[in-house]
Amino acid sequence: MKKYGMLILTICCITTCMAQSVLTGKISGATGKEVELNISRDVWYQAGNSVYCELKPDGSFSFTVPGTDPLIVTFLYNKQPQRLLLSPGRPLHITFENADLSGTIKFSGKAAAENMLVYATFPPRPFFLKEFSAQNTFGKMSRDSLMQVLLPAILKEADSLSLTVTGLPSSLTSALRTNIKYYYALNMEEFSIVMDSYTGNPAAFAWKDTVMKITGVPSMEELNVSPYANYFLYAYSKYKMAEIFQIYRKDKAAGTKIIEGITGLSFDSLRTLADGYGDEAVGLLMAEKVLPPAQYERLLANRIIYYSNDKELAMARKVMSLMKKDGKEKNDSRQRLTRLENMLAAGKENSHITIHTGITTLEQLLAPYKGKLVYLDIWGTWCGPCKQEMRYAPQLKEQMKGKDVVFLYLSNDSDLADQKWKEYIQVNNITGEHARITGDAIEAIWQTLLPGDPARRYPTFFIIDREGKVLVRNAKRPSDEGTLYTQLLGAL
Repeated sequence: MKKYGMLILTICCITTCMAQSVLTGKISGATGKEVELNISRDVWYQAGNSVYCELKPDGSFSFTVPGTDPLIVTFLYNKQPQRLLLSPGRPLHITFENADLSGTIKFSGKAAAENMLVYATFPPRPFFLKEFSAQNTFGKMSRDSLMQVLLPAILKEADSLSLTVTGLPSSLTSALRTNIKYYYALNMEEFSIVMDSYTGNPAAFAWKDTVMKITGVPSMEELNVSPYANYFLYAYSKYKMAEIFQIYRKDKAAGTKIIEGITGLSFDSLRTLADGYGDEAVGLLMAEKVLPPAQYERLLANRIIYYSNDKELAMARKVMSLMKKDGKEKNDSRQRLTRLENMLAAGKENSHITIHTGITTLEQLLAPYKGKLVYLDIWGTWCGPCKQEMRYAPQLKEQMKGKDVVFLYLSNDSDLADQKWKEYIQVNNITGEHARITGDAIEAIWQTLLPGDPARRYPTFFIIDREGKVLVRNAKRPSDEGTLYTQLLGAL
């Protein structure tokens, strides 16, 4: 459900909400019905972090954001984004043309000066990361060139931008400079992904190692004013985990001893934990030993926000179990967990969700639906793109209502993730027929569905005819919307 009107979000109240920031605006020639304000602790867009304002007939809107610290937010209209800096006591008014938010936006009010700086300072990608692909020429540089030419150039650009931040209250100057610092640090960290995954540069880890060491762990003051710093904190914790696992890959005995010493668990227990919840559950255990206590609690709170917004109850519950310090962060996290538990209870009572057990073959899977058209989705709770596609399914199901189509979901989650799988279905209200098959059994199904094709892409979709035969391999996805609807209608 969308949240309209005055914004009261716990995530933006990092400290006691005694002050508020005000954003107003007007769109010339508005054709949309609403505007959106996304307030993320750690840069990532998630709809659960958004509030909305219905446009008035003249195209005007307003938001009130509680909180005492300056706050970087993302304003969106018709999927056009714009970063803004909001702060208490400094109202901001923006105007822009309907079809061109970034090209026509104008700032006024007390907060105009800092927002003109934000507008000029934070492009979607800095110069060295404009190409997030194998075509990135910077990603092909030698290690010496990376360290002696590119790194100094990036740091010089970041320092130059920081020096342009003048003439503002000290709190805003500090907040802007902090955001510039971590904007570049985070993008430099992501640049290592380009080198590792796209250009195959062997200097990728050395680059990441250097970036992490020159940046260090963000202070709590920095985390309170910068979503970039919060995401960098997460990246730093993953880097420290990778650093330890590098030792393990070189010397398993020594690495195992270090990992068991850090976590207090046997290596077999950690494997079981990873099988049930993913590698991040292990990484968060290890992070406690490499981060200061306050930063560790902030990391856990941020991940609970992430998993709560993604409606992943099992992971949110697991992360919550690691929180030790009582206070606002823990109380807010507990409230988020309670909302998910309530959604789980409702999902368990939904008669339109059917979970099957004991199925091991394709014949068993399809047998109940002879005489009906089946739209088969092969997925897993560990698969991000799979879960993204789920968000488009309710609209499709509404369009197909009353038609002879079965929505069948086949998961490749492990036996240890059985509860996680069931709860994800129920919390997210994924109506339809559900089964979970893993190991050799699901491989046999893949071979039948895609004979001669060794690729195992998640998610993959199929249309099965009324006789139980594959009618369409690699069918359209729910995100294809109208194209899939037409494909299903044609198959009926």
